Amino acid sequence: MRTLSSAVFLLLLTSGVARAQEPPAVQIRSAFGASHYLHADLDYTAPTLLVSARFGSGAFAIEPEFAVAWHEDTQTFNLNTSTTTGIRFQSFGVNAIGRSRGPVSAYGGGGIGFYTEYHRYRLNDPVSGYGQSDTRGPRLGAQGLAGVDVPITSRVKAFGQFRYEVRSFEDPGGGSVVQGFAGVALTLK
Repeated sequence: MRTLSSAVFLLLLTSGVARAQEPPAVQIRSAFGASHYLHADLDYTAPTLLVSARFGSGAFAIEPEFAVAWHEDTQTFNLNTSTTTGIRFQSFGVNAIGRSRGPVSAYGGGGIGFYTEYHRYRLNDPVSGYGQSDTRGPRLGAQGLAGVDVPITSRVKAFGQFRYEVRSFEDPGGGSVVQGFAGVALTLK
């Protein structure tokens, strides 16, 4: 019995060591999607671009990311006067990812991020032409994500991802966003 226990322990140890020695995979991931803001005063969905690099082997990976979303709105009050509001949201975050094995693999995780908003307001009036801009942030927040990778070739995968972001710990309800993405991942090694 002792020999069998030793053999099982040795087998588990060597498979764990072999897995730990797998070279880490590096992926460049890019996706396009939409961000829907859960603010009472923001009633729009904005186009969003997400770019990340995923480093890991086996079931665990680390993923630094950068995202940008933008929205512009023009309202006309009379024939000569209108306002234009432009908002650009930028974020930088780092996520810890857990993933399943297999040809089609699910993944999930989350992490922290820094979120910045750039606001631009302009009154398009022939007389005054008033304008102002301000920056809010960077603010510390967090994100959670879940998705699925589907292989296209040995190095290219298509993926879909759902995310929830809290863009400010100071105002978690006022800075929440849900996002959906579709993208492509390229494995470098």
